[in-house]
Amino acid sequence: MSNFPLDVIADILSRLSVKDLLCLRCVSKTFDSLIQSSDFVVLHLNRSINTRTNRVLILNNSDLNFVDLASFDSFATRLDHPLMDCQDGIKILGSCNGLLCVYNIIDDIAVWNPSTKEYLILPALSLGACQVFVYGFGYDSVNDDYKVVRIIQSFRVEDKVFELEVKVWSFGEKGWRRIEDLPYVLSFPGANGVFVCGALHWAVSRKDEPENVNTIVALDLGVEEYREVPQPEYPDGEEFHLEVGVLEGCLCVIADYVDSHVDLWVMREYGVKESWTKLLSLACGELTDSFRSVKPLVYSRGGDQVLLVFDSVKLFWYDLEKKKATTVKARGVLFSYESDICLQSLVSLAVKKRNDARQQKEEDENLYVQVDIWVGQP
Repeated sequence: MSNFPLDVIADILSRLSVKDLLCLRCVSKTFDSLIQSSDFVVLHLNRSINTRTNRVLILNNSDLNFVDLASFDSFATRLDHPLMDCQDGIKILGSCNGLLCVYNIIDDIAVWNPSTKEYLILPALSLGACQVFVYGFGYDSVNDDYKVVRIIQSFRVEDKVFELEVKVWSFGEKGWRRIEDLPYVLSFPGANGVFVCGALHWAVSRKDEPENVNTIVALDLGVEEYREVPQPEYPDGEEFHLEVGVLEGCLCVIADYVDSHVDLWVMREYGVKESWTKLLSLACGELTDSFRSVKPLVYSRGGDQVLLVFDSVKLFWYDLEKKKATTVKARGVLFSYESDICLQSLVSLAVKKRNDARQQKEEDENLYVQVDIWVGQP
């Protein structure tokens, strides 16, 4: 160990799987301290994102299962999740940086790292007599915190208006609090928020334009403010249903021209209208007899294919150049009604742990400076 600078050791270890790293923590106190440090956790996470490694496909068929995207031929592995006591109605709310947020039919919510088994069950919130509720889960980089958002949409009969109450759970504050109501109406009740670039996104309609259901609103998790997101230049005169998605950190829109075709657009540079690019267009019946919805999940490691899920159950690798698709079936899972992508990471739910790690980094700053100088010498 003493023969190698700490940053070199960290770089080498960051190429290992989470499973191997957890084993290495038992080897020595030095490894344990390094692998748990916030710098290393971020280094490992970013390497996984940039190299398209350590990715798993989560399949929900009452049981939660996962399949390694690098080896679809292997059997799916069952996940023991924190809400096993109420198995019926388990739903995936979202994933972010290796953390998975799930909830069940009685509205228990858990945030959990399937790789490290660390989890937290959130305190229950009463739903009352609401008509619609949706959630969102994401990372607040401003405060280094993870947040769960719940929106309850109700209709006030006396004045015939929709009211959308928004509450936020912050891991730093460990409690629910109400923020400004969402000044829109949900276009697709039941569609949870999509996390991209520090914000959660929903397809909505403006209250003063209820017929316009193709607006995208973003809730910035750092400042907890709403904004509209610019959209692609769609063909004039054609009606379509719009859904929001994410593909490797880029915002997507799925424009469904019912009984005709579906266009998938990707926003290459967040917030820049001109960066919208049409990734693919699928005619109805092209890959499957018929479908009600299509969702992009992930690019292949080479970036030449994209994994698509139709109607939440049918999986295809779609070749972007050849415009051909290959059916994907996970061994050991007869069917699934929900799919999502999750990174295998070391990210911790403990805010105090991350703060302590940052403090330790500051205390060790001189060590890192000395290493950098040593490496830079010829």
